[in-house]
Amino acid sequence: MPVDTIITNCKIVRHDGILDAGIAIDKGKIVAVARDAVLPSAETTIDGRGNYVIPGVVDAHVHLEYPPGVDPESNIKKETRAFAAAGCTTIIHLLAPADNIQAKAEEFVRFYEKNAFVDLGLSARIYTRENIKQIRSLYDFGIINVKLLLPYKGSEAVWQGRVGGIDDGIIYLTFKEVGQLAKQGCKMFVRVHCENAEIFFKIKEEFLEKGIEPSSWNEVRPGICEEEAMGKCLYLAGVTGCPIYVVHMTIKEGVVLVKKARAAGVNVVVETCVQYLTLNTDNTDRVLSKVNPPIRELQDNQALWEALKDGAIDVVATDHAPVPRELKKNLWDATPGIPGAEMFLPLMLSEGVNKGRISIERLVEVCCYNPAKQFGLLPRKGTLAIGSDADLVLIDLDKEAEAPPKPIYSNADYSVIAERKIKGWPILTLLRGRTVAQDGKVTVQTGDGRFMPGR
Repeated sequence: MPVDTIITNCKIVRHDGILDAGIAIDKGKIVAVARDAVLPSAETTIDGRGNYVIPGVVDAHVHLEYPPGVDPESNIKKETRAFAAAGCTTIIHLLAPADNIQAKAEEFVRFYEKNAFVDLGLSARIYTRENIKQIRSLYDFGIINVKLLLPYKGSEAVWQGRVGGIDDGIIYLTFKEVGQLAKQGCKMFVRVHCENAEIFFKIKEEFLEKGIEPSSWNEVRPGICEEEAMGKCLYLAGVTGCPIYVVHMTIKEGVVLVKKARAAGVNVVVETCVQYLTLNTDNTDRVLSKVNPPIRELQDNQALWEALKDGAIDVVATDHAPVPRELKKNLWDATPGIPGAEMFLPLMLSEGVNKGRISIERLVEVCCYNPAKQFGLLPRKGTLAIGSDADLVLIDLDKEAEAPPKPIYSNADYSVIAERKIKGWPILTLLRGRTVAQDGKVTVQTGDGRFMPGR
């Protein structure tokens, strides 16, 4: 009997190499990877036109319930369309705070699966000792990671009136709990947002007292805030035996810290985000691009690309946070966060692969394979292998176009890279064998996003 779909005349890219072969898909799974001549017959044939096929991107850092108070139905529908349009087929969403985290997760999954266009993994916040007691049950549910947000306290607390910040005691106890689970064979880890808020608070006070507005958010929230917090977390992770995942590393000094920690035996995975590779204080709007940690300097961009190439950085994500322009009126009051979904893969193709900074296989490793592996989704996600979900993206490395003035689908109504020339675009996206987007446009009316428990 014929299979559902075959893709011919293409090059298959995996983290470990490129194959001149085609793909056969049946019932949402990859059932064959072989030369075109020996692929099975199919109901539908897609001509790859000599282009590359990569696994669907797995974005390891997404905020769908942000800014606080946003309509979750609108965000889920619009933002998951944005991801699908740009070749991302699985996202890792950070749940909003909750006393009963699993109940919150179950409620979110029910709502998500009614509205979403891409698949879902989850992460949970830890604020209290009561939250820490829930970590094992979250693991059993399929949430194999928790997150500690070091800087959001006092006037910087994001969820004002619901949760405050965390202190070093909560960091230590969380690491201790997860370290013990890791020793029992659980694939659990802690994500850490590393910034020292106290240093930032005092620098901000000085600016306000003098009546001076900083030239960039980086000036008032400098790299030392991140460096100090990273050093502390890496030390405590080593003491407790806790596997940690540093989110959105932005500074060149962080590369040194990570290499030193790994040499000492610390189990650390490092993520950066596409904006920290491609934006700096000289090439973007300081208000629209306000984000935590801040956009840094050109020398940090360069150091991060080198670290990505040599393996010091394991994952690239977006930290997608669809903040509307109306919340970005001035530097002090602007809500931190920027959209990243629709330009993630095009930027990595254009600035990374086409400019020779990384190979296309390395792009697949850090944007697809490694995040899927880290979050317990491999081999279902993140690779093109027999038995994997047929999540894949056909890309045209030679296609050139300008970045649009604002996203097509996202609730964020601006772009921090508007009109930048981009070479390399996704031209077709399949989720579990179903075409969901073509040439940057979503082609389905209803989504089929599912929760994927980490294992």
